[in-house]
Amino acid sequence: MDAAGRCEPGAAASQAVAATGEALRWHAEQLGEIRRRALSVAVLSWESPAGGAFRAYLAERCTELTRTIDLLETTMGDLGLYEHLLREAELQQQAGL
Repeated sequence: MDAAGRCEPGAAASQAVAATGEALRWHAEQLGEIRRRALSVAVLSWESPAGGAFRAYLAERCTELTRTIDLLETTMGDLGLYEHLLREAELQQQAGL
C-alpha cells in the first residue's frame, strides 16, 4: 500500500479498507481524548458570566464530539463488515470460484 492508502498493483483491496478502519479508530480515540479534557475543564467552577458561557460552549462542543465519535464508530463497524466481505471475495477469486 502506498502513502496515500491506495493498494499497490496485486495488493488486496481489503488491506486498504483495513487501513482506513485503523485510521478512523485512531481519530476516534484522539477525539475521545479531546472530549475528556474539555469535560474536565467544563466541570470547574466558573463564577463569572463569561465563565458560565464558556462552560456552556464546552458542553455543546462535547456533545458534538460525542456525535462525531459515534459516527466514526458506526463507520468503523460498517468498514469491518465490508472488509470481511472483501476478504471472502478475494479468497474466492484466488480459488478461481
